[in-house]
Amino acid sequence: MNKAEILAHFRASMDWIEGMKEWEEANWRSPIAEGKWTVAEVVGHLGPWDRFFLTDRLHPILNGEALQPYPGFEQFNAQSAELARNQMKEQTIQEFLLTRKKLVDELSAVPEAKWAEPFTIGTNTTTLESYFTGLVEHDEHHFEQIRRALDLEGRWT
Repeated sequence: MNKAEILAHFRASMDWIEGMKEWEEANWRSPIAEGKWTVAEVVGHLGPWDRFFLTDRLHPILNGEALQPYPGFEQFNAQSAELARNQMKEQTIQEFLLTRKKLVDELSAVPEAKWAEPFTIGTNTTTLESYFTGLVEHDEHHFEQIRRALDLEGRWT
C-alpha cells in the first residue's frame, strides 16, 4: 500500500469506530468469538499501539536511528484490553479517535520519499510503507472479526 491508501484506511477506520458510539452496550461488550476479546477490548488495544508508534518510533525513524525491538506485546495487549474492559465505551472510542487522528496528522506530514527509506527495528529492516501496510492488515483483521461476530452486513467501512 502507498501513503495515500494507508492514510485513507486510517481515516475510514476513525469513521467506523466513531460509529460504534451508537452501538448498544451489549454489542460493544460482545466477544468477537468464544473465549476471545470483546469489541471493546479489540478497539481498546489499537490506540495504545498508535500512541507507542507516535511516542517511541516516528521521530527516531525519521532521524535514521536504529530502534530496539518491541516491548512484550502480549503484556502490552493484555494491559490495553484490561483498561478497555473497565472504561466507558465513549472514553475508549474517544482515546482511539484522538490518537488515530494524531497519527494521521503526523504521517501526513512525512515526506513521500521517507516512506520508502529503510529503517531497522532490532534485527529487522523495513520501511514506513511496509510497516503501516502491516498495521492496516492488523486493523482489517480485527474489523472483520467484529463484523462477523456481530453479523454486520458488508465490509467494515
